Amino acid sequence: MKRFTREEKERISAAIHAAESGTSGQFVAVVAHASEHYLFAPLLWSAILALLLPGGIAALSGVSSFQDLYQLQLGVFVILGALFLLVPGLHLRLIPRAIKHHRASRLAHAQFYDQGIHRTRDHSGVLFFVSMAERYVEIVADQGIHEQIGETRWQQIIELFLSHVRNNEIVEGFVQAIHACGEAMKEHYPSDPQAANELSDGLVEI
Repeated sequence: MKRFTREEKERISAAIHAAESGTSGQFVAVVAHASEHYLFAPLLWSAILALLLPGGIAALSGVSSFQDLYQLQLGVFVILGALFLLVPGLHLRLIPRAIKHHRASRLAHAQFYDQGIHRTRDHSGVLFFVSMAERYVEIVADQGIHEQIGETRWQQIIELFLSHVRNNEIVEGFVQAIHACGEAMKEHYPSDPQAANELSDGLVEI
């Protein structure tokens, strides 16, 4: 799994600082290596295949006793379970995209509150979230920001963010999305030199 260098972290922090200098918006970047361990998937698929495969094998090989069939099922379950768990990323391919995206979105919204973004003075906090294992991005903000910027422009920023992440350009995705959001918020959330920086400008890794 990708580890971010000091230079990459500094580049994201610089992008946040630059964007916040032109607007009262408060930006936070969070990256998760995975939104969940998904341990249920290897166990579920191993159990299903352990129930189905031995029957066919037994029919072809002539195995008929209950004990032999049970041992065959147990062996299939153990071998497949180990394979799914030990090969990096293999079990993720067994999980439907809708489930992965649901878990990642749930984590993104939890981080919006865990990082205190909902408590900004002007309700101008924005979370830029990436879950790397799921190749998932989400930008979470107060409802008022969505209404001011407009859905069309908001979706353009998300698509820009997502296109970079899909190409494994995660740092560039953060930088471009933060810049675009800062530009979009300038008109409705002008800069306030007297306002305190309420949130961390550093990349949050979870």
